[in-house]
Amino acid sequence: MAFADKLKIKKFVYLAEMETPKGVDLASFVDHGRHLKGRVDAVVVPDQSHAVMRLAALAGAVVLKNLGLETVVQFSCRDRNRLALQGDLLAAHVLGLGNVMATAGEPIEQGDQPEAPAVNDLSPSQFLEAAVGLGKGQDLGGRELSGKPKFCLGAAILPWRDANEASRRVAEAKAAVERGASFLVAPPVFDLPAFAAFAAELKDVKAVLIASVLLLKSVGMARYLNQNMPGVNIDEATIRRIRAANDRPAECVKVAAETAHRLKECCGGVLLITAGWEDRLPQILDLITE
Repeated sequence: MAFADKLKIKKFVYLAEMETPKGVDLASFVDHGRHLKGRVDAVVVPDQSHAVMRLAALAGAVVLKNLGLETVVQFSCRDRNRLALQGDLLAAHVLGLGNVMATAGEPIEQGDQPEAPAVNDLSPSQFLEAAVGLGKGQDLGGRELSGKPKFCLGAAILPWRDANEASRRVAEAKAAVERGASFLVAPPVFDLPAFAAFAAELKDVKAVLIASVLLLKSVGMARYLNQNMPGVNIDEATIRRIRAANDRPAECVKVAAETAHRLKECCGGVLLITAGWEDRLPQILDLITE
């Protein structure tokens, strides 16, 4: 069953994120992809995430598709104008990559080539409107297309720090659904009660809410995220648990799997993000499904 059809019947979905390589050596990328075949409903392929130059997401998604995996291709509005975004959307359809997701993209200055100019011609909301328009046979200039592409559209929910920002994110998520999003991807979840309250505000939207689960790699990473990532609140009990473990990476895998399992109670899917530890994805999935 296709990913879009699973969303329609509200099947709980498992997604995994796989970054493309910074270069053209695909050996590890292909190996990690093969280990996910038949285990996830789709693989999310980021588009130059963290403003780091990598192999284009469309190319990575084609490689995964050829391995028998369904993909969700991210489109960063930061890097391309409306002509390029629309052209790449048409390319995605032609390549059989119908699941696409709008993102704003992290600030250029945080990446590896900070002198690059940001484009930001379209916002993620405008990107969704453009994709819907293409599906109806017209480009943003109002000109008729030769053939109509089909997309399953998604949108990213930005992090929030407090109740006021959470309310804004709920409103933004609802607006994205009105503009055509079939699924919404929330930022990494560490405070489950707080996320459950947020998810309850979106229970009636006609889209599937997917929570991100970020694999911690160390106590240092947890401390860094608490200090620098908006909305992250990793409790001291979790940090102490990782510190006390004989095998800390394995304990981090267990924490991620437990979080993913508990999220089934309040949303429609999870996105597993391992940030370079893609070899750990099968271990997380083993623990989730055992």
